[in-house]
Amino acid sequence: MSHEAVRLLFQPGPRITVETFQPPEPVGAQVLVRVTTSAVSAGSEMNFLRHGPQAYGIRPVEGAVGYPIGYMAVGVVDALGPAASGVRIGQRVLCGASHTSAWIADPALPSGFLDPVPDGVSDGAACYAVLGDVALHGVRRAALQIDGGVAVFGLGMVGQLTLQLARLSGAYPLIAVDLDDARLELARAAGATHTVNPGREDAVAAVRAITGGAGVETAFHCAAVAALLQQLLEVCADRGRVVLTGSPPGQASIRLQDELLRREITLTGVYETGIATGHPYWPWTRARNRRACLRLMAEGALRIDGLISHRVPYSEALPLYEMLLRGSQGWMGVTLSYDR
Repeated sequence: MSHEAVRLLFQPGPRITVETFQPPEPVGAQVLVRVTTSAVSAGSEMNFLRHGPQAYGIRPVEGAVGYPIGYMAVGVVDALGPAASGVRIGQRVLCGASHTSAWIADPALPSGFLDPVPDGVSDGAACYAVLGDVALHGVRRAALQIDGGVAVFGLGMVGQLTLQLARLSGAYPLIAVDLDDARLELARAAGATHTVNPGREDAVAAVRAITGGAGVETAFHCAAVAALLQQLLEVCADRGRVVLTGSPPGQASIRLQDELLRREITLTGVYETGIATGHPYWPWTRARNRRACLRLMAEGALRIDGLISHRVPYSEALPLYEMLLRGSQGWMGVTLSYDR
């Protein structure tokens, strides 16, 4: 039987319980992963803490009080079920674990993926290949062109990843838009050609000025504020595209005639439904996107470690989440460690 493990159980508030448990032995094709690091998906997890489990779509742990949240972690394969394949004991892998030190990866479930982590990629950076998948899917849906102008609104982790992947796709100019100067500096270091702080200047006018009045071919909505949608439509060039890569709750009002109709702007949602298996018309599965991000990290083309602002042990999770709930300033990527 495997060694005792810990898991974090959450309730809105935030209230966090640290529970010890005995992980089960893997059966069938299952794999037991000893988790070393998990990463916080701030958008999804803050939705849970603010609005409850219905906003996150999860169920409580059976027989316990609280909900497991989180879905990106790195660890080492600890045990294999008799039908498990594709990984080996001791291999470092990316998995869909919640915030826990032990995880049963079941290939029959969407969260059961296991991706080998290349040498030279830190555990914390590798965790963010899961959000890299989200960002890369948005970039693929945008069908970016070399020297096509891009504006990214919202420079959290998904926005930062989107910006870097747009740079790798040849976007120019690459305009980062955020209210937080520290996040804009990170974007500049990662390749943004221009930065705009809407707290000090009109974002639409600034993007238009940067592009000589034409607007950008693609604007990515990666912010948590749904009402920004109208501004993104306005910064687009004629027949440009707005890509909704973030998941902002709430509603947005837009002018149908002025942008969507008369300037033929395209509005594209990004949710990755129905692409677990590749198809000749869309071969870019989530697994393929994650592994592409891990490869780019290993090559130094996708730079993540500098985006991780807080690396703390799981026992210090409560003050960390309290900080996240206070607002976006003072942090970026956040990881929890499970060294015992």
